[in-house]
Amino acid sequence: MKINNCMQLWEGIGGEKVETEETARLRLEKSIFKYTECGCVFNSDDEGIYVGGYAEGSDAELPTHYLKWGFTMDEYNDTLEFADEEGVTAWHEAHDQDLGNMITEEEWKDGTF
Repeated sequence: MKINNCMQLWEGIGGEKVETEETARLRLEKSIFKYTECGCVFNSDDEGIYVGGYAEGSDAELPTHYLKWGFTMDEYNDTLEFADEEGVTAWHEAHDQDLGNMITEEEWKDGTF
């Protein structure tokens, strides 16, 4: 099945039927942010959708990936997964250097930090 609007995409990811395109877009935006590891961003227009990774606390400028209406669910899932991986990678690059200063769970429990 080809996806030609947010209502079809929302239903394609398992959402309940909605009455308006705007409602579907808002639900997609929230769902995609909430249920991806990095909190991907989503937007749409008359031509298609845009998804991109996000790396909180990072200065990384991650690319936005565009799918023109008429895409398949497989194309959507692959694109979203790729964007999410980009966000996760950018987050780790920005934050991993700080992990050496963190206390361990044992130090926390016994107060030796």
